[in-house]
Amino acid sequence: MIPHSRKLLFTAFVLLLQINYSFSQKTNKKDFDPYQAVKIADDGSWCWFQDERALLIDNKVIFTGVTSQGYNTVNEWNLDDNSSATTIITEGSLPADDHNVGSIMLRPDGKILTVYSGHTYDPYVRHRTTVNPYDISEWTEEKVFTANAKVCYSNTYYLEEADITYNFFRGNGNNPHYMVSEDYGDTWTFGGRLFEFPGRSYLRYASDGKNRIHFITTNGHPRHMNNNIYHGYVENGKAYRSDGTLVGPLSTTENSKFQPSDFTLVFDGDLETREDVGWTSDIQLDEEGEPYFVFTVAKDPVTRGERVNVSKGGFDNRYHYARWENGQWIEDEIAYAGSRLYPDENEYTGLISLNPKDKNVLYFSADVHPVSGEPLLVDGERRYEIFRGERLNENSPWEFTPVTFNSKENNIRPIVLADDNREIVLWLTGRYTTYKDYQLEVYGKVIKEKKKRLRRKKARR
Repeated sequence: MIPHSRKLLFTAFVLLLQINYSFSQKTNKKDFDPYQAVKIADDGSWCWFQDERALLIDNKVIFTGVTSQGYNTVNEWNLDDNSSATTIITEGSLPADDHNVGSIMLRPDGKILTVYSGHTYDPYVRHRTTVNPYDISEWTEEKVFTANAKVCYSNTYYLEEADITYNFFRGNGNNPHYMVSEDYGDTWTFGGRLFEFPGRSYLRYASDGKNRIHFITTNGHPRHMNNNIYHGYVENGKAYRSDGTLVGPLSTTENSKFQPSDFTLVFDGDLETREDVGWTSDIQLDEEGEPYFVFTVAKDPVTRGERVNVSKGGFDNRYHYARWENGQWIEDEIAYAGSRLYPDENEYTGLISLNPKDKNVLYFSADVHPVSGEPLLVDGERRYEIFRGERLNENSPWEFTPVTFNSKENNIRPIVLADDNREIVLWLTGRYTTYKDYQLEVYGKVIKEKKKRLRRKKARR
């Protein structure tokens, strides 16, 4: 017989294992219209400097999150029956902070890898893999890669031709670094440093899955920098500008000769003028492997570095779109984004994301009308709503339709997935006070109807 004290300890240990490895919640949505919005997680959040944060695998959506208590999660939404499940990956090892959200990657063997870290909390890049292919219910024990300084963010990509997995993260000097794995993320080695300069650049990445990883970057945080936006890519151990001009060999040490201005200038915010301050949002690749991306521009920023009189700005942010065409970048403003989510982070918008299968479709959150800039009011208070933007082709104007309307709570930070037959948008609904203080639910919606431009093409025949 096990003594009472040891029995309690054993029971607690078993419960802890269940929480960390196999705890899940499922909710079946019977008799539910599959084309209406559905709540798929009661508690979740995400930042936008990690990718991928969501995957569409057959008829399941797999995505990562961070709860209001700081627990990292991997979630599943089954599109067949609208059931959902949440598996807790960490509990108590990291504080509540949406910047801690993990990247997620489908490995060639069908297992799912997640990589995550604290928000400049410690030097540990953490990672786990599912025990079985396509099944988030059971995970391997957490492993840790120790970086050269406190770290943040994870962006994880497998390149088929090299048979190597990359993870780009923020490390020493708040500069981007990378680590590599030759076994799909089971073990890692330090790869090198992408930039080395005094700024704190913010990068978004996109990969063709074969041999190339694109990135867009700022000069720094928009609070401290006036911010241009640049584009480049890495391929076969070298870095290039947008037109294929070689910048140089990719660093394989803790030092680098690169900085953002070595790459192709796409948006000129004028580094000397405190206006038109850019910040990266999302990047995707079209069917020919060419990049297209979206970003925000603050039209009324406060004085650079200001941390006291922050209420004097952050009420006029805009969404911009850029595409690479015929050897040049074409970018323009497409919609009003509205006001900042909260003072002190005056460039935090509701965010904009791209359809990864269609460069003429996107989704965004705004608390203003996207065309007029007039505030969206519900019961006398501004509300963030989700909008879908679409255009007939690259030379046509954008048209916007609401995904949410007259909401009682704010709707922010959409993520878009797609295949050849449908679009899927995820977003957060609820209270967002700061990146460490939030209470949010995750909603999703499937859009399966034919796009308007296809109907118009048929009508002209």
